[in-house]
Amino acid sequence: MSVAEFAGDTVERLSYLGLGVSMLAVAPEFLMPFAGFLAHQGSLNLLGVIIAGSLGGTLGSIILYLIARRVGERRVRRFFQRRGRFLLLRESDLDVVLGVFERHGEWLVLIGRFVPTVRSLVSLPAGLLPMPFPRFLLFTLAGTTLWCAALSVGGYVLGVQWRVLEKWLGFYGTTAVSLVVLAVAAFILYRVKEFVYEQR
Repeated sequence: MSVAEFAGDTVERLSYLGLGVSMLAVAPEFLMPFAGFLAHQGSLNLLGVIIAGSLGGTLGSIILYLIARRVGERRVRRFFQRRGRFLLLRESDLDVVLGVFERHGEWLVLIGRFVPTVRSLVSLPAGLLPMPFPRFLLFTLAGTTLWCAALSVGGYVLGVQWRVLEKWLGFYGTTAVSLVVLAVAAFILYRVKEFVYEQR
């Protein structure tokens, strides 16, 4: 049984609590359409599904935020100074990321909730800065709620055909992750080229 299948079974067994807890580990792109389908069947209430999914997703983001805040910028900066070169990273890279996040962080936190991979990563610079927790919570909850609502309503409207969403969401998720991977690969190639040039 896969993690997603186990989570689906948990939602059926434990209802809203199972949905909220499962959202800590499973992508909403799978859970929320399924929960919307259960609401269509009458097993769950659609509003309750949206609330439980939103709270679970938001809690997961808060945990990552608090971990980053606990670690702190000083320790991360020290890591970049001492071992960053082994990962092709420089302290200036951290400055760029934090600078961009300081200017546009609120919108990145909001929009990032709709993008796989980015959804998790965006909480880390927010905790490092740190972005004020009330604002982080507000934008995280807003973005997570909008995405969970869209997915669960889709599952509710489609009913027994809720799996139709999987094909589109699978393509959407694969595309988003691929773009992130391509961006990382391009950065690595650029940095390798820089390091090779500096050694000459």
